[in-house]
Amino acid sequence: MINELYGLAQTLKNEGIEGKNWHRKYKLIPKSQCYRIWLDDTGSVSQIECLRPDHAKELRKYGDNQSSFPAFNLSPLYRITNPDLISILKKIKEGQEKPEVEMLKSWCLEDNWIKGAPKQVARCLRDRPEELLRQLRLEEETETSALAYLAKLCVNVYCGSVESFRSGLEACLFAKLEHGEDIPEMIALLFHEGSENKDRDKDVGVKISVILDLENWQQFTYPVASKQTTEQFNQWLLNNEEAGMMSQKAEQSDAFGMPFVNPGEPMPSVKLDGFDVTLRSMFEGQPCQYRYGKINDSSYPIAPENRTAVKSALEWIAEPQRQQLTWERIDKNEIVFIYPSKLPKVPLKFVSIFAQSSDMTAKQRESRFERQAEEFTRGYRGLPVDQQPETIQIFSLRKIDKARTKVIFTHNSTPEQLIQNAGEWTAGCKNLPLLDVGDVVIPFPLEVADILNAVWKQDGERADGKTPVQSMKKYQGMAMLLNILPLTVIQNFIHVEVTNASGLIHFLGNQIHRQTKDDPVSDQKKLRIQKKTAMKVCSVLALLLFKNDIRKERYMENLPYLLGQLLHVSDELHVLYCIEKRNGDIPPQLVGSSLFINAGEMPYQALSQLSIRLQPYLAWAKQFRGKAEENSWRAGWLLNLFEQFSNQILPQMDKSIRFGDFEKAQLFIGYMASFPKKEKQVKAVNNEEKGDKNHEE
Repeated sequence: MINELYGLAQTLKNEGIEGKNWHRKYKLIPKSQCYRIWLDDTGSVSQIECLRPDHAKELRKYGDNQSSFPAFNLSPLYRITNPDLISILKKIKEGQEKPEVEMLKSWCLEDNWIKGAPKQVARCLRDRPEELLRQLRLEEETETSALAYLAKLCVNVYCGSVESFRSGLEACLFAKLEHGEDIPEMIALLFHEGSENKDRDKDVGVKISVILDLENWQQFTYPVASKQTTEQFNQWLLNNEEAGMMSQKAEQSDAFGMPFVNPGEPMPSVKLDGFDVTLRSMFEGQPCQYRYGKINDSSYPIAPENRTAVKSALEWIAEPQRQQLTWERIDKNEIVFIYPSKLPKVPLKFVSIFAQSSDMTAKQRESRFERQAEEFTRGYRGLPVDQQPETIQIFSLRKIDKARTKVIFTHNSTPEQLIQNAGEWTAGCKNLPLLDVGDVVIPFPLEVADILNAVWKQDGERADGKTPVQSMKKYQGMAMLLNILPLTVIQNFIHVEVTNASGLIHFLGNQIHRQTKDDPVSDQKKLRIQKKTAMKVCSVLALLLFKNDIRKERYMENLPYLLGQLLHVSDELHVLYCIEKRNGDIPPQLVGSSLFINAGEMPYQALSQLSIRLQPYLAWAKQFRGKAEENSWRAGWLLNLFEQFSNQILPQMDKSIRFGDFEKAQLFIGYMASFPKKEKQVKAVNNEEKGDKNHEE
């Protein structure tokens, strides 16, 4: 990860882009509701209010999970477990009942600040501000900075007990409830709705974010909870850290040749969309380090300046406004990043070739891979030559567990190579004949794993359950587009796909061939959804065949595809027979469908059984095609197709033939494929024959 981000840091430096550098221990407050607690000149709680989300996201807190300042987390003051009382609280929060303050006060019996909660609050109100006053010499800033004054005030007022802080907070909460202000938010801070069935020590509820501020802040120009004060405090922290580092002498160089002084602290972390990433040079749990006596940072030393640079680079590339330009979320624990060696003035959507945006509307999702690739190509080739990047760095980060994030994929390409790969991807997915399920849908590379991993039952329903299989990782879809996957891996993927999708193709082929206009609307709607899914499956099969140099021009003449077409035409003959002879009473399974699975394993035996089962329908069709009936032309057309496919199959068929994965894929496509488009011609010929016959009579 560090190597990939160092390259980005150099690109940003060359473009004159400076990322915002935040001190490692000065972190964003949580995205949940944040409360501002106002303190008066005596340090007592005077007011409380809810901050707007756009205001809260600009604020930070200094510290760690044990204590922080000026923002920290609080547990609700009291716990209630009585279901009746919880029900009343729910109605009050929903506005169905007005809060009766005296009644609510009578419920305040079970203290929720148990175990270490009071001590933690004391550390936030006393120890952290005292540390800052000492380290940053904030005593000198108490006349000009609201935060410095707040730190000194808290140390002076809460040097003993924090009970006065709690009582003042409780009084303000009840005052707000009495005036009917922010009722749901105030109740959330006052009561935790617990359960008698849970462990009391663990049932304390979700902690709530609060930030302290000064009621009389005007003399300092800005309040504590402001963007200006936040940035000022960050600069003090950085200046203090830099002064400490300059006093030490560098005795070695870091991994990138910069003078290295070990700061004696962990690598910085970055909060991405959904999870935190800690930059690591090596984790101490890896035993291999101990052989060489190089543990943690010593195994791959990174100077403080480069630590800051790679941290800022990751923050820059992951900014929300760059989604679909330089990053996209793959799932809740994985994000892909792409950046060019040069940043053009008109940003290109590099990620759009690999994945569609996760926040697209249903209409926007209609814009599929081919269109996105064309837009990228047009945008890149329209850039001035001096703005065209020579290379593109692609890497994917995955959150392994709470503490570790891993680079699971990294690759360096060029824009022209990417454009060529996209063209080959499109050609591969179009390596198909016309299909009954609809027009070709070209999936994005990061979609392929979801399509391939889906397991289907014989009734057309998913079989994966709550824990889907992971035969293919999502990043491998990117590797497939970039043509860097070994052929053996691609061959394994086609085995997985034909195994997992067999149930869907079998079921859907049968349903499509037997469907009529009289089917229930709900069945037709379900069938449309399944068709879209099957189309993606066929596109993936076509792509995998293409990657193995098996083109449709060739495989459409091969035994497996032709056998699939023969099963298809057998189904159609069966349906036509049922419409004409059984008043439209079509059985649940058609004759071709009944042999589909067997055909994939033992094609010779399946063909032998088909010839026996199909005899009555063939005999009927030969008689029916000569009649002056509405569908007689169709009987003749299907008979012609049956004879055509049979004549092509017989020279290739042998008792010893067994289908492998590639042959099964062609069988699947043949079964789903439309017939050669000669219906009108056959119909016209049949009509002429009937006319001649009638004339003779």
